[in-house]
Amino acid sequence: MYEITLKKGGVDKEFKKDFINVEDNLLAIEHQVRQSALFGDDKRRLESKAHRKLNESYLQMFVDMYAGQFTVDDLKQSDMSVLNTLNDLYIAALGGEQEEEQAEKKEQ
Repeated sequence: MYEITLKKGGVDKEFKKDFINVEDNLLAIEHQVRQSALFGDDKRRLESKAHRKLNESYLQMFVDMYAGQFTVDDLKQSDMSVLNTLNDLYIAALGGEQEEEQAEKKEQ
């Protein structure tokens, strides 16, 4: 489960995502394609505006994954722990495993 807490109207509100669905996977793959295209383009790779647009689309992806319950601006105002949780969600949506899970499997 992916839980985040955001301030909405000055009040902390919790948002939960119980599982990753196919649409989440599609959104994550689409973002990965945009990211690869930017980093693969020698001319645009160092353009700050291009990176800002990519980062905003990354945040929009999470708004879409949580069915529009909050906005990109809500995410921009959150603390870094929210971004860490969303990064974990992104990796999982791509089919990846977290480092802790990988370490546990190696120990077994």
